[in-house]
Amino acid sequence: MARHRNYIAHIREAGEQSLSDHLQNVARMTSTYCASYQMNDTDVAKYAYETGLTHDVGKYSDLFQQKIQNNLNIHVDHSTAGAREMRKRNMMSAAFAIAGHHGGIPNGSDTSKSNLIQRIRKRELESYDAYEKEITIDSVKEPKLSAFDHSFFTRMLFSSLVDADFLDTEQAMRGKAVDRGTYDSINILYERLMENIDPWRNITEQTSELNHIRTGILEQCIQAGNEGRGLYSLTVPTGGGKTVSSLAFALTHAKMNHMDRVIYVIPYTSIIEQTVDVFRDILGDQNVLAHYSNSLLDDDPGDGDHYDKHKLSIENWDAPVIVTTSVQFFESLYSNKVSKCRKLHNIANSVIIFDEVQMIPLGCIKPCVSAIQALVQAYSVSAVFCTATQPVLDRWMPSLAAKEICSNYQEIFSKLKRTQIKKLGKVTEDELFQKINEEKQALAIVNTKKEAQNLYQKFQSEQGIFHLSTYMTPCDRKKTLNLIRERLKEGEECKVISTSLVEAGVDVDFPTVYREMAGLDSIIQAAGRCNREGKRKMEESIAWVFQMEDRVPKMIEKNALMTEETMLKYGDYDSLDAIHYYFHALQSLDEDALDQYRILERIEKEVDGVVFPFKKIAEVFHMIDSDTKMLIIQNEEEARHLVDELQRRIQNGDNFRTVLKRVGLYAINIYENEYRRLMEDNSAYELIDGVGVLLNESLYTENMGLRYEKSDGATMI
Repeated sequence: MARHRNYIAHIREAGEQSLSDHLQNVARMTSTYCASYQMNDTDVAKYAYETGLTHDVGKYSDLFQQKIQNNLNIHVDHSTAGAREMRKRNMMSAAFAIAGHHGGIPNGSDTSKSNLIQRIRKRELESYDAYEKEITIDSVKEPKLSAFDHSFFTRMLFSSLVDADFLDTEQAMRGKAVDRGTYDSINILYERLMENIDPWRNITEQTSELNHIRTGILEQCIQAGNEGRGLYSLTVPTGGGKTVSSLAFALTHAKMNHMDRVIYVIPYTSIIEQTVDVFRDILGDQNVLAHYSNSLLDDDPGDGDHYDKHKLSIENWDAPVIVTTSVQFFESLYSNKVSKCRKLHNIANSVIIFDEVQMIPLGCIKPCVSAIQALVQAYSVSAVFCTATQPVLDRWMPSLAAKEICSNYQEIFSKLKRTQIKKLGKVTEDELFQKINEEKQALAIVNTKKEAQNLYQKFQSEQGIFHLSTYMTPCDRKKTLNLIRERLKEGEECKVISTSLVEAGVDVDFPTVYREMAGLDSIIQAAGRCNREGKRKMEESIAWVFQMEDRVPKMIEKNALMTEETMLKYGDYDSLDAIHYYFHALQSLDEDALDQYRILERIEKEVDGVVFPFKKIAEVFHMIDSDTKMLIIQNEEEARHLVDELQRRIQNGDNFRTVLKRVGLYAINIYENEYRRLMEDNSAYELIDGVGVLLNESLYTENMGLRYEKSDGATMI
């Protein structure tokens, strides 16, 4: 094959990279990344190779070569050319991936001129025929898949392509690649974990019953880890030690099945640091990557190599242990953007633990479960549904059956029952205050931030009273939780008024819990904060379910009604039969509501005039209400320093993303109407779009968070 060195892909001071070298490098990497994808009727590695080889053929045009060799500031569409070549060969997944490898996967067809069909058929392109002198593009059979599986494969192919393109470009421009291979192996991490848990496994006569049960769960997880890939469930009551036990399953399983990494998916950012700290203590800081909205990046310019490695690890998830949120995980799987999709190929050949899986929002169940099913069936993934209240998800996964890791989970539930859940009935705010006030240590969980603040204010003149909600910054919540745990441990007065954020995975142990009527899973999770360590008699450890003056927020009305129905049918809140009935009945109320954004329907057929709606789905799919804005609270010196740094970078036009992530520790998310009122009252100013800074510091206290009142005294937040 003749090589014409004048066709250039990248130029830097130290030299240049030929276009043919770039194409072949990307082809090889793309093929390698897709090696674990399982399509019975298609040579996926070959398909991926041709995708990588073709992605930049548009750069063979004379105009593009003039642009790059003369550093001209002109736009040349080079991605549509590769998409057109793939379309000629009926390789549509490749066409979508190549068309989007810079700007994101487009819709197949819509009313715009930027959709794939319009670009391929009608867009005028510079001639790029010169590619034929250097490379040969072969046709590969398109996989025969359902519409959903085809769209999923396209995103996974797209991920492999863009990561390969980034990495080869990075190496060409830097003259060297960022060191990305310095993590410990799965085998070493497995040995490190085994060494850490070895003391737990030595059962003696002095071992408490609770630790005996936890050790039994741990041993079952290790044993099940030696089995083959597939879908698993780990049904363990609160306090059963499932965090470390599930990690033991995952590392054993990854070692046994030669898998690349462990991904731990958690529902809330408020508890992710707790899990990350546990894993890092066991496995080493460098081996555990936390990826979520407030994760810290080292922004020290004096440590550039470390920063680059960490930054790029977040972009493509190449660390051996990833801890992330449900929002980050599932929204990435339905994204079309380069930045979000780049990491997807590294989900393949992984063990994924879905912690507190019952927290998947009802309106997203079908698309989330469909994604999990695809990963297990075609991308060499093992998934674990991990929870104390196992939801009924198998009905939406007809071709998969989850294998329970703890075969004696019913016996475990019986032995670990440490709390009685009792119905208190309807109470006024004053009556609830009196009941809590009579306790030395108690946790009260209410449904809204406003209720939490109002109830907390009734106690403000007393000692040992604490408040928790998401209107407190993560920094202040962490400090408050540390004080709470210290007082609980010392047996001091400790009463906590909280929203539901305390329920999932927060390690606290109260003798009494009060929980406002909500979904059954929330009530059981709340009860898990009562007598967590089993040091008190069950009869003395009560979780009271109350209803506040007939007020049930609309967002949980269905859940609360189904809880009442379940209680009437079974006479208790926390039997396994009751839990199964609750989730099955809740999902049966309105099956269309289980896919509120019509994701699966949009994939299967034309909706709103859009076909193959990659861009449209990315726009509409949200795990949570995303109509919120960030408000930075400058109550800490570090927060003020970071705001100054942000302002300096914004004014200079410098990259400020990493500083924005760091300042998240000192920020809260508020609804847009609340955000705008603060701006209108000059109580805050907008730093950049969607990010404000609180000016009126009297509106925020570290013990109660943000409380904003209009001039007439009416509470806004």
